[in-house]
Formats: sequence, structure tokens, C-alpha cells
Amino acid sequence: MGNGTKHLRKELGILGVTSITAGIVIGAGVFVVTGIAAKYAGALTWVSYAIGAIPVILVGLSTIVLNLMYPVEGGESYVYPTRIVNKYAGFLSGWAMWLALIGPVAITAKAFIMYVNALPGLETKLNVVAGGVIVTLVFFIINWIGLKTVKVIQNILFLFMVAGLGIYIILGLPHLNTEYIAMGAPGGFSGVWKGASLLIFAYAGLTLAADLGEEAKDPAKTITWGIILGITIPAILYIGAAFVSTGVIPMDEFAGSDAPFATVAGKYMGTFGVTFIILVAWAAILSSHNAEQTVGTRILFGTSRDRILPQSFSTINKFGVPSNALILTAAVAIFLIISGTIQLVAEVVVAMFLYNWIITHVAVLMAPKTQPEIYKNAPLKLNGWKVIFPVAGIIISVALLIYQGPKALIYSAIWLAIGSIFYFSGYRSKKKEVDRLITEWPRDRYLEPESERTGDYSDSSKSQALDEV
Repeated sequence: MGNGTKHLRKELGILGVTSITAGIVIGAGVFVVTGIAAKYAGALTWVSYAIGAIPVILVGLSTIVLNLMYPVEGGESYVYPTRIVNKYAGFLSGWAMWLALIGPVAITAKAFIMYVNALPGLETKLNVVAGGVIVTLVFFIINWIGLKTVKVIQNILFLFMVAGLGIYIILGLPHLNTEYIAMGAPGGFSGVWKGASLLIFAYAGLTLAADLGEEAKDPAKTITWGIILGITIPAILYIGAAFVSTGVIPMDEFAGSDAPFATVAGKYMGTFGVTFIILVAWAAILSSHNAEQTVGTRILFGTSRDRILPQSFSTINKFGVPSNALILTAAVAIFLIISGTIQLVAEVVVAMFLYNWIITHVAVLMAPKTQPEIYKNAPLKLNGWKVIFPVAGIIISVALLIYQGPKALIYSAIWLAIGSIFYFSGYRSKKKEVDRLITEWPRDRYLEPESERTGDYSDSSKSQALDEV
């Protein structure tokens, strides 16, 4: 396959998958975008979070079904859509999700510097753009040297972040002001819905656990639990943190702050509280940034395996990392750091996620007809009355997509148009090869030497051998 002895490595258990998944989910979303959503949802921002969890739960269910059918690298973003739905629509799904991870890489890098500048007593403020570029380069190096390093750092950041947000919520409850809680949403229900459409960004990333299918140990169990915990933990923390935040200070003060959680903590914990929540924010933002570089790289890698994109993006370095895919992912993120605004990038990212979620639900509905042999062996099926879940997911995702606004939809359309150019040029130049590759399910192309492949994923001896790769 042109990769010599360099292969992907099965490094991730349940904690690893959960920390990467929830690490993507909990980051700039809660610490920055919550304040943006509060401009519309006000004191009911916590309700927006609760509404936003619904489509995420639905797409998580569909993703679990597809992963149980066939765990594979880049599965949810690219492989399932191309094999089950349509080559072109599936390619655009992977292309969209790559941007959907690059955008948060840029946002979290800048958000980290914003929270550094919120440190009490800091006289000289750091340049947000320059600092964001440095953060991106540091985590580029961490990702370059392998998934084992990523996993260790991710687990530490994730556990500290969860504990810190829990403390923030518990200590804030005695300081709630009923007048602030009763303020409601400036835009009424429409404002709450707009807030929910923005806060999808804070949940986006849950389904990306399925893009690590070849680097997870026992993926049927590991990724399923990673998705379940990846939605449960953030939803509880988000709803609780938003309720406390808009109950401790007036909603307009919360919405107007560059570091809104630090502003809230300062009200009831003083200087120590501000420093503490900034440390928690650092852990959340950096865990998100770290995981986004990791998974964004795997999405580009997965999208390139059928040769529509240049084969060079499927090159794996000596640490088992798709190196060229990582380089381009970091480079585009740095471009967005220099040129983009947080709200616009967030809205475009959400639009990309929603497009992918719609395709994911469609894949679940089409799988029994287009891939009956694989589907029949799946231990979980959304058939009969249970099709209501993917159908409801499609309807809600479409409604939220519309709410992103015309500017975000136009930029999203431009990105998909660029992807279309790559698709048609790449497909036409290698039509016969692409058609052959895209009829295959590509698991293990880069996981182990061809001589060791058995085609039986459930064989325990093979699983043991893969764990040693």
C-alpha cells in the first residue's frame, strides 16, 4: 500500500475514546460559544443546551448502529456515507467534517489565549492571533509523535476539566439570584432556538468517536461507550454550568464578556475563583484542541484512502500518525486563526456537522438495502418503529441548519463547491481505481501487513495481534 511497515496502532480503550470524544465536545464550545448563545437565549441558555442535546443523541444512536456494523477509520465522516449512500455525497461529508474539525482547532487556539489574558493581575495582554498559532504548533508536535502521547495528555486534561466544571457548578449554586434566573430569553422561544442552533457547536464532535474505529481496542464496546459517555457527561456539565452562570450574573454581563466563566467565578470565588476557572478552561480548551487535531487528521486520512484526494495524505509516519494529513490540517487551522472570526467560523462548523448528521441518518435508513450482508450482522438495528429516530434526527438537523443564517450557509456552500472540484477532478483522473476502491470496505488497509489479514474482525487471536502492532 505504499506505506512500508508503518501502520495505524490500536491504542485506545474506553477512557481514551471518551476523553478524545468528550474532549472535542467540551472546549471552546462551553467557555466561549455559551456567551455568544446567551445574547439570544439569555437566562434560558441552559434550555438551549437541553434542546441542542436532542439531535446529538439521535445522531449518536445512528452512529452506534453504523459502528457496530463495521468499525473503520474515518467511518462516520466518510466511509459509511460513501459505501451506503452515494460516492459524491459521501465524499462531501468527509470534506465537510474535515473543515468542521479545522474550525474548532482555530477557535480553541484563540480561546486559550483569551483565557490567558483573563488572568488576574496580568498587565501585558498576549496577542490572540500570534498566541493561537503557537498553541496550534505545540499540539501539532504532540500529535506528530503518536497517539499514545495524545492519549496520555488527553486523559489528564479531560479528568481535570470534568472535575473543575463540577466544582464550578456546585460552588455557584448558593449564589443564584432569582431575578437573573427569571429574566428569560431576549428573543423569546426564537432566541432559545437560535441559541440551540449555535450551541450545537458545543456538542459537535460526539460522533467522531467512530472515526477512530481502527485505533480503538474492541471498537464495538469501546466506541459505543465512548459515544454514550461523550454525550452524557457534556450535557450534564453544559446544562448545569449555563444555569449557574446566567443565575449568578445578569445575562447581558455574561454574554458581553470575552471570558464569561471567569467573570462569573469572580463574583462568588474572588481572585482565586477566577484563576481556578481559567485553569479549568485551559484544560477544556486544550483537550478540545488536542483531540480536534487528532480526529481532523484521521478524517483527511480516511477521505484520501480511495485516491480521490492525493494518496500522499494517506502516508503514515514512524509513530503511526498520518503525517501529511496532520500537516495540512494544522496549516489550514493557522490560516483560519489569522483570517476568521469566532462566531462566523462556529456557524459554518455547525452547518458542516449538521450536513454530516443528515447523511449519517440517511445511511442508517439505506443500509438494509445497499449493504444487506454487513447490516444483517449488526447487533443493533433501527428498523420497524425505531426508524422514527433517524427520521426525527433528519428533520431536527434540517431545521437547525436553516437557523445558521444565510452568511454561514453561503460560506458552507463555497466550501462544498471547493470539495466538489477536488472530487470531480480526482475521480475523473483515476475513475477505474476509485470505483474499485470505493466498492471495498477499507478497514485494515493501513492497520497491518496484508499477509496477516484474515478478514475476520471478531477473531480473538487477530485482536490480540493487532494490539501488539
